[in-house]
Amino acid sequence: MVLQKMRAGAQGLAAKVVVGLIVFVLAVTGFGAIQFFSGGEPIVATVNGDDITQSRLELETQRQRTQRRAELGGEVPDEILDQFVNREAVLQSLIVSTLVVQLADELDLSISEQAIQARIREAFGGAGFDAAAYRNYLANMGHTPTSFQAELADSELRTQLSSSLGETSIVSNREQRHAVRILRQRRDIAYLLFDIGSLVADIDVTEAQIENHYGQYLDDYMTEERFDFDYVRLPRSRLEGEIEIDDETVQLAYEDEVATMPEPRRHVAHILLEVGAERSVDDAVSALRRTRDDILGGASFEELAAELSEDPTAGNGGDLGLVGAGVLPPAFEDVLSSLEPGSVSEPVQTEFGVHLIKLVDVETVEVPTLEERRDAITADLRRAEADRRFAEAEREIDEIAFEEGDSLDALTAIHGGLAIERLDGVMRNGRDGVLSDAAVHDVAFSDEVLVEGFNSRAVATPNEIVVIRLRDRHPSVEKPLDEVRDAVRDAVARERARALVEEAAFNALARFADGATPAEIADETGVDWQRADSMTRDAADVPQAILTLAFEMTAPSPGERQSDIAILADGSRALVLLSGVTLGDYGALTEDERNFMAQSLEQLRASQDLGAVVRSLRTEASINMIEFDSTP
Repeated sequence: MVLQKMRAGAQGLAAKVVVGLIVFVLAVTGFGAIQFFSGGEPIVATVNGDDITQSRLELETQRQRTQRRAELGGEVPDEILDQFVNREAVLQSLIVSTLVVQLADELDLSISEQAIQARIREAFGGAGFDAAAYRNYLANMGHTPTSFQAELADSELRTQLSSSLGETSIVSNREQRHAVRILRQRRDIAYLLFDIGSLVADIDVTEAQIENHYGQYLDDYMTEERFDFDYVRLPRSRLEGEIEIDDETVQLAYEDEVATMPEPRRHVAHILLEVGAERSVDDAVSALRRTRDDILGGASFEELAAELSEDPTAGNGGDLGLVGAGVLPPAFEDVLSSLEPGSVSEPVQTEFGVHLIKLVDVETVEVPTLEERRDAITADLRRAEADRRFAEAEREIDEIAFEEGDSLDALTAIHGGLAIERLDGVMRNGRDGVLSDAAVHDVAFSDEVLVEGFNSRAVATPNEIVVIRLRDRHPSVEKPLDEVRDAVRDAVARERARALVEEAAFNALARFADGATPAEIADETGVDWQRADSMTRDAADVPQAILTLAFEMTAPSPGERQSDIAILADGSRALVLLSGVTLGDYGALTEDERNFMAQSLEQLRASQDLGAVVRSLRTEASINMIEFDSTP
């Protein structure tokens, strides 16, 4: 055990001297002196005096990897994931976030914790907040509640900064017209596709070529490295099964629920007379008192509202509809609360003028009985208690996994006993068993577990808490030629096919440059031309590589054609001819399309301005950061 080794090492003379020195310093300076020996948590960057810790970098790297893997569909090899998320790029993003937060502080921009909580509740069910969906989202994205709230706050600050910059960014009509000419243009193209796939089956490959390719590219024909893991897990269901909710707790929760139910809404109508230079408050009060007398005498409130009211609701008989508490002016609400359905108030003054108020009706709100709500309340209480115990268990398991980092044995004695389970022969992209959860997969293949040989941290998934460690690893070995012969033959055939289509495409391009007609080139190559007139940038029926090249080519002069070769993802080639370009027409856009274009350009300008601000902040900032090894 780690602690046992530490205790054993503490018996030497040198260790006793160090301990004596520590005791002396603590006695003189207090426990704050611990920082003198520990040096605090490792710092990976300092931005204008604000530190970014190594643990923050590691957690954010792991979170981003989990999120990107989920976005890419889960089955993503680590070497590909490394192209999207690496520690250096993550640290750069944390530096930018720190600069943005510092600038926001200088500009007094902020967002309250209450606003963040409101955003979260709105996103996950509003009044019917779905705690389970929230937990699942956090787990899938590699977030903790704290990190998710911090990311939302950071995003809001960026939005506020971008909005403030956007308010000063004005996109002129001329700029909009120019953008439409470029972005909405259409292009007439034709292309000859030299497809690798059509050639592969007809290419003869000799045994000598197979053996030569196999020997030359042996690294492509290796087994994947495999890993054997041990792990323990505490199911959430075990904690939930231990929870008992008594009747008194349910009763108190029911009473709280009833006490916090919203007040019933009132159906309200009114007649409004505005006051000002042409009518005093006293005049308005006198007029409405006469109107009230008429109503009490049998006149129609609705008809008088349509005739006299100076509010937009006049055409609807002064009807304001169902109104909840806190919506209307305080003086209006005070009088409204004293009315009975069907009654009409005395004149009431607010900042809008003088009102005559009628309470049409009060919404009927049925309060459910305790028995009707018992099951739902019990489930909510059990879920909340399970959440608390789950979080507490996660902290406990994480602490033991860290303290006893070279074995899982200490975890088997907690929470009624946890079994050590095995997972053998796992590849890096494996998603079997406990590794089906992205967060568990990421910690299993972290340096802490694979390189340093320690237990992983405790990972809380929606349904369980997991700690995993490496038991054994099996390096990759060469696959026998007989096992991969078909794959090698296909690779050799594709390599030769790639050379053939490249030669055919360049020959066709040269023939076109020499003056050969498209029909002659088609006859010579045996490949038919494919026309694609009036193509937009997002056309779906043309291969993307061809479309991208067509919109990168210079517009030809009238009667001329531009030509070039496109390289497709599978190595196929295409001779592309561009014969015409039609610029986008601003006048052909609808009003909605013009507004959308203007908003898009303003957002783009604001984003560019924010990028410029960040670059300026970086130039002026005092930034110290660790160096990353650039060697492969």
